[in-house]
Amino acid sequence: MLMKTHGFIITLFIIVVLAADASMSLDAFSFLKKLTAGTFSFSKSVASRFFSVNTIEINSKLPKHLKFESQFGVYSTVWTAKSKRINSLIKIADETEVNAIVIDVKDGSVYIDNHIKNLVSELHEKNIYVIARIVVFQDGSQIKNHTDWYFKTSGGDLWKDNRGWHWMDPSNLEAWEYNLIAAKQAVDAGFDELNFDYIRYPGFKKDDDVVFAPVLKNQVINEFAEYLTSELKKYDPAIMLSIDLFAYNMLRKDDLGIGQNFKELYDYFDYISPMIYPSHYASGNFGFDNPAEYPYEVVLGTIQSGKNQLREKIIFENGTSTPALVNPILEKEIKKLRPWLQDFNVGAIYDGEMIRKEKQAVYDAGLTSGWLLWNPRNIYTESALDK
Repeated sequence: MLMKTHGFIITLFIIVVLAADASMSLDAFSFLKKLTAGTFSFSKSVASRFFSVNTIEINSKLPKHLKFESQFGVYSTVWTAKSKRINSLIKIADETEVNAIVIDVKDGSVYIDNHIKNLVSELHEKNIYVIARIVVFQDGSQIKNHTDWYFKTSGGDLWKDNRGWHWMDPSNLEAWEYNLIAAKQAVDAGFDELNFDYIRYPGFKKDDDVVFAPVLKNQVINEFAEYLTSELKKYDPAIMLSIDLFAYNMLRKDDLGIGQNFKELYDYFDYISPMIYPSHYASGNFGFDNPAEYPYEVVLGTIQSGKNQLREKIIFENGTSTPALVNPILEKEIKKLRPWLQDFNVGAIYDGEMIRKEKQAVYDAGLTSGWLLWNPRNIYTESALDK
């Protein structure tokens, strides 16, 4: 009884501290996490400010998930998902190799409602794997009620990036909980997988007037990834989790100044989805003036670079470079790599042949978990797809 009371007092203390200072530093959070040894949880009153309090209860009715060894997916905005246009994507899945649809459920709003829940059920009846795309820290929806969650200028105004977007500070713990609750709603809606985008800092410029705590960005992002995935796996052990990364994360070994480190984030998620869009590569990458014109070479080269990083990671962690020991581990690890590919006309015309070159590069690189096609208008090149 004494131990239970002690745990309750500590938890209550944490909630009071959070209410007094929502921008608690990561170091303070790490200390409290160790102190409570698993007793940390937000109160219903805190959660009820964002969503129904039921979303933080233990998920007693776990949804049944489809399980495919490989997912071949197309992306849908929430607006397509809520209109008759979704039928065109269902038709693609009925008639081609596509077996998955990625649907936006959170960016500046949370879109999970009865329509989305019914759509998930309908897609499951057609044996289509359904992925919820969740935009994390690039979310301006709480700027009126929780300005303390956001980056500010030295004058105290809300900071915006060059696109006019507001960003939550990834070190703010209430922003962590807000995103976790939204993710749990997606689990309850029956999605087979949660795909997280914008788990990162903004790309600050040197002359940006922005104030934030002097932290190691990759440490903050890694701490959040550990928190998010561990809490979701406790909520539903069968849910699959993935993260979107810049393709440049596989070409470089730093965190790109945004807190994302390819090797460090790799262990937290079931799938890693680098956004390998050749149109987004700078002139000179892989020796090409216009990399967008060389989809096979760009996709293959990027994946090979990522595999080299994974090989180095395996060698370091196992203390050996013996191929007979390293290669089987690498073969297992690369099953988590499932890239986004370009199906839009930027930098070059991406017809069926160009997209097939991207797909072939994925296969030639030894990846077996599939790919996802991105087109912001949700119009896909069916000649690129096998029947």
